Amino acid sequence: MTEHTKLKMCHEDRRIQEKEQLDLLLSQMKVATVCMHDEPYPYAVAMNYGYEWGEDDELFLFFHMAKEGHRLELLRKNPKVSISMYEFLDRRGFSNYRKEQHDYRSIHIYGTAEVITTDREEEFLHGMSLLLENNGRPPVKRLEGEMKTRLYVLRVKADFVTAKAQYPVTDREELRMPPNQKK
Repeated sequence: MTEHTKLKMCHEDRRIQEKEQLDLLLSQMKVATVCMHDEPYPYAVAMNYGYEWGEDDELFLFFHMAKEGHRLELLRKNPKVSISMYEFLDRRGFSNYRKEQHDYRSIHIYGTAEVITTDREEEFLHGMSLLLENNGRPPVKRLEGEMKTRLYVLRVKADFVTAKAQYPVTDREELRMPPNQKK
């Protein structure tokens, strides 16, 4: 079995690992691809997310999902997931930045998922509110409508987080991809 915490990435100098830097990247990105164990292929689905840091700098991500379906069946069998997020900027036709024709930031998270049902109302509303706020919408204060009848919240506790940029990031401002400039 792979020990993900010991994997070396190509261009180790481009790794992003400080909490403050990871937090900025997480706040910029809006969609995550969540991969679950399935046979013969992994099952991957793109989802909006919210997140928070726990007391011991543990990262938690929150997603919403239907109360029934393939995702739920897979998570009941094996709650281990991998999550991928990225931003990509094509610089062709514009001035290069740091001699690069494109730019990217990516985050990969390996974690354990837990389904939060509506009978755990406080936890459900907390996770749903974080998801909504990360996507520019107001938090929710009570369970009602489709949220109450059709949804669960999926909370993923990150076991391992790694991130990378197109080039070594020297300061916080470079975490926000410098915009394209006309030639």
